[in-house]
Amino acid sequence: MLEREELNVRLWLLDILACPADGCKHYPLKLSIFEWEDDSAKRILNAGESYAKGDVGNMKKELKGSVKVDKAKEIVEDELARSSMEVNKYISLFKEKVNSIFRNVVVDETGASTQLINAIINFNPPSSLDEPFEKAIYLANWLAFKVNVQSGILVCEKCGRFYPIIETIPHMLPDDLRDKKEDKEFLSKWRKFVPKKILEAEGIT
Repeated sequence: MLEREELNVRLWLLDILACPADGCKHYPLKLSIFEWEDDSAKRILNAGESYAKGDVGNMKKELKGSVKVDKAKEIVEDELARSSMEVNKYISLFKEKVNSIFRNVVVDETGASTQLINAIINFNPPSSLDEPFEKAIYLANWLAFKVNVQSGILVCEKCGRFYPIIETIPHMLPDDLRDKKEDKEFLSKWRKFVPKKILEAEGIT
């Protein structure tokens, strides 16, 4: 049985989540963030200020050894790779994860993570493990695995279905098991941020 923490929406889930609707199963989904859990927005903003100064010390502490960068041997082991990799292979994987995770965050309505996500997307990995690459690795792992989305919406671009994120939990149920009342309450609460076409489809103005 999955622990609650494993069910929380963290950005890395974009790497594996697909639309659960029968006949669709589209991947990847698009994420819009409405709010972060507890003090996550503040932590992200602080991380942004530190990263801009070249400091990833606090990120390293929070990652608790899950990221290991050996510059001498040109080897990386982290949560994105889930194994130890030579840098030439890791570069390809890093680019893949940027595309599957960070490029699928459509918007952060709080603005907290925008700077850091753009920093990851715009980073061009060199052919060797230099200091900027090492810091980008810590940043990507920290942002993907260490902060929770409190409220938001996952949208399938193929079939148009939406999946609410309520109190950090993604509500990804097939149509016949969805709570229509709960869906409408969610959309009404966050109508300012929900895509217009979804509101129109659900009859919410």
